[in-house]
Amino acid sequence: MKSLQSINGLSELPPHYRVILLDQFGTMHDGQTPYPKAAAALRLYRQNGGKVIVLSNSAKTGQHNRARLGKFGFNDEHFDAVVTSGDATQDAIRHGTAGDSFKRGACVHISGKVGDDYGFDPFGFTIVTAENADGIILAASQEPDRDWRAQVQELSAAARRGVEILVCNPDFEMLTPQGIRPSAGAIGRELSMLGAKVRFFGKPHPDIYQTALRVAGNPPLETVIAIGDSPEHDLLGAHQMGLAGVLVRGGILSESNEEEIIARLPNGDWYDMAELS
Repeated sequence: MKSLQSINGLSELPPHYRVILLDQFGTMHDGQTPYPKAAAALRLYRQNGGKVIVLSNSAKTGQHNRARLGKFGFNDEHFDAVVTSGDATQDAIRHGTAGDSFKRGACVHISGKVGDDYGFDPFGFTIVTAENADGIILAASQEPDRDWRAQVQELSAAARRGVEILVCNPDFEMLTPQGIRPSAGAIGRELSMLGAKVRFFGKPHPDIYQTALRVAGNPPLETVIAIGDSPEHDLLGAHQMGLAGVLVRGGILSESNEEEIIARLPNGDWYDMAELS
């Protein structure tokens, strides 16, 4: 069963929710401008003793995203920490659990915006084309600058020979100035069907939640609530971790009707709000 209970803002959350795991893109800002009520709502929530952990499916580190959030006017008044899928990916490489294809000196291809190393330069990879790669880091979709299907095609030969691919942004959709476009998760899904050994980091997968809960001090799960605009990532991840959740109807859902939203929800009883306020 699925249900939504509408609330007008964080002030209407039941008081036992003392920790928020908060999505970034589509919830705090749209990639270009901050949402107008978000900063004030987060400041008040923290002033009242709540913790806010920004939980982002960004291929870049929490440190990088903290600086990015600063450009939108968000700072230590608004959140306690930032944890990203990029952090989770780097942790796996650092601790050797990503496999031999991602050890120092390995031939690795980074697929994303041209010229961006996404913070993986310190790992000492030999950067190569997809055709010559032992492993691929899929960091971002090149939409809207380049059709995502061209990126799939570029990586398809490697996928068919079973190359290991780390997807460090598992989102299926993303907000762009040109509208909603397929994100890196959609590309990873296509490549897995071609035979690639694909591993996804970030929401809705458990590693990023385990890191975020540890950063929050391992609070009781009944005191934690996840907030975001993606049913498939923010709410499904919450559902799999046994957490409550709030769906924000802006972001990638801004053009969806009620029937479409309900169809995308995981089972459970969820809150929803028009915007973070």
